[in-house]
Amino acid sequence: MVKKISIWSILEPLLYSEPVHLAEISRKLKSPHTTVRKQLAVFEKIGLISKEKKGRQTFYKLKHNPLLIDYLTIIEKEKLIKRCREELLLKEIVSYLHKFDNPILIFGSATHSLKKARDVDMLVVGKLKKSELVVLEKKLNLKFHIIHVENLKQVNETLKKEIINKHLIVQGSEELIKWLIS
Repeated sequence: MVKKISIWSILEPLLYSEPVHLAEISRKLKSPHTTVRKQLAVFEKIGLISKEKKGRQTFYKLKHNPLLIDYLTIIEKEKLIKRCREELLLKEIVSYLHKFDNPILIFGSATHSLKKARDVDMLVVGKLKKSELVVLEKKLNLKFHIIHVENLKQVNETLKKEIINKHLIVQGSEELIKWLIS
């Protein structure tokens, strides 16, 4: 059976990282080199990525482009939708969080598996009534670890690096992506 993947998912291993080797991208996506290489060539042609040869190895990285934030938003949304399809509990959490106006992301181990995570780490930017999240905690019998900041400048670099490695943007994609790539 052929594995259906979005063309945008090809870029996911390049998000917020240093140049990445083709083999590493293929491994992360569990897709053949030829499939990945063809799509990367399309993204290179439209100016979204650049490639650099070091000997026989080819490395790819995202290129700053006026539409980069728009492309990254698509990728982040697809990643969230995919995870919500895989884990219904996450879908319920995300649905509940959409009632807030704040930029919100989930990070840490809960991004891979809520069953294995001890708690759900969440970054919330702006005003927040924590009592509304307590309702969700009780309803789902989950523990939320909420990091609440008034603005993203308050997040230290160590936490930012942890978030870059494992995150799902629930809402406020453009603002959060701009912060992640800065």
